[in-house]
Amino acid sequence: MLNKTLLSSVAALAMLLTAMPAKAEVSLMYAEWLSSLVEPGIAAFEAETGEKVNAIKLPGASYDQRSALDLAAGTAADVIQMDSFMVSEFASAGYLEPLNEQAAKWDQFQYYMPGLLEVASYDGKVYALPTDTDVRMLWYDKSNFEKAGIPLPWEPKSWDDVIDAATKLKEAGVQYFFQLPAGIKQGEGATMQGFYMALLGADAPGEEDRNRLLNRKTGQWIGDSPAIRNTLNLYKTVYQDLGMPKDLNYAADIGAAVREALANDQIGILASGSWEDACLWDCNGVNLPSREERDALVGWTPWPGNGAPGSKATTNISGGWTIGVNSRAANKELAFKLVSTIFDVGNFKAWTLANHRMAVRTDISESPEYTADTYLAKATALAADTTGRDTIPGYQTVSALVQQMTSDILDGASVDEIVQGYHDALVDEFGEEKVVTYQ
Repeated sequence: MLNKTLLSSVAALAMLLTAMPAKAEVSLMYAEWLSSLVEPGIAAFEAETGEKVNAIKLPGASYDQRSALDLAAGTAADVIQMDSFMVSEFASAGYLEPLNEQAAKWDQFQYYMPGLLEVASYDGKVYALPTDTDVRMLWYDKSNFEKAGIPLPWEPKSWDDVIDAATKLKEAGVQYFFQLPAGIKQGEGATMQGFYMALLGADAPGEEDRNRLLNRKTGQWIGDSPAIRNTLNLYKTVYQDLGMPKDLNYAADIGAAVREALANDQIGILASGSWEDACLWDCNGVNLPSREERDALVGWTPWPGNGAPGSKATTNISGGWTIGVNSRAANKELAFKLVSTIFDVGNFKAWTLANHRMAVRTDISESPEYTADTYLAKATALAADTTGRDTIPGYQTVSALVQQMTSDILDGASVDEIVQGYHDALVDEFGEEKVVTYQ
């Protein structure tokens, strides 16, 4: 009798367990430095849903390579952090789930700045949500500007204004009067902090996206255009005509060398990004002088367009990190629920403020706590009119060719021969039908 009762109880329990839905576990991979954003989001998600998150935390070094390998092998987590420049590569390969449909049902999606969603998009669809961003500008040493007799605050309206200031700084004895990133060793810094920032304001955009590397409507790389030539001529003016010293572009540690030169009042103008508000002193934000001390030493101004009719008054291009959903995730709704919980305004705003990050959403950037930081408030305003790199497949090859063009300027080559070499390299790589020339 006892055995029959036991068997009946076991059978009933088995039926009950069969009827109960199994817990749907969702996995998340992220870099260690993002823990303070991700981990409170995980805790909130688990408390709200009762579901378990398999959190895979990795060191920041080589994180990009690991995420790419895992996605290609089909072993990536359901939710994955990635650098924004990799989004289009992953999306075009079918590794990421488009988020537009699910995001449209989330009441906080409306606050993301369109230009920053563009950075995380491919072929018109959003594939990830940005965690933070950056913008680019011209930094300047105030003591050197005073020495050169240039009025402060400095607000150039055209490239001529920038070159005029650089010339005055040179005449005043400033060694590195305009540090414009150039050369292969600068890597993506030469493309984004220098070449592309100038390119975006080098011509009237027109219907053909004439002031970019890529015609985004046709998918053709631009092999020759007035904008490309104007940008190279700006580099030529700085490095060949004015004789800007080249050595910082070849330093063993370029970032450290540039910041040491600025600290020693050897730099007049520096083309760089929003991170320099901390990195000029300590990129970890630990040993920063007060806001007043920093503002007394350096200033910044938006990159102006070249001043030609129809060109943009100021330019910007942004990058940053993102979080997206694996197209192979077993439960995509649950995966997006984890993403939206991480980005819930309570968690996301607290992280943005505590880490002095540039906001990517207006509900955060327009909050009193955020605007109380005068630097962040002004720098973030530049993101309202920013754009992203042309990060379709092939971009990294094109960026390397751009870096080579700036390197050729340092070597004294002519603009005509540089453009011809660039055009021919694009044709060799992508085929004639994928390359266009504008007159």
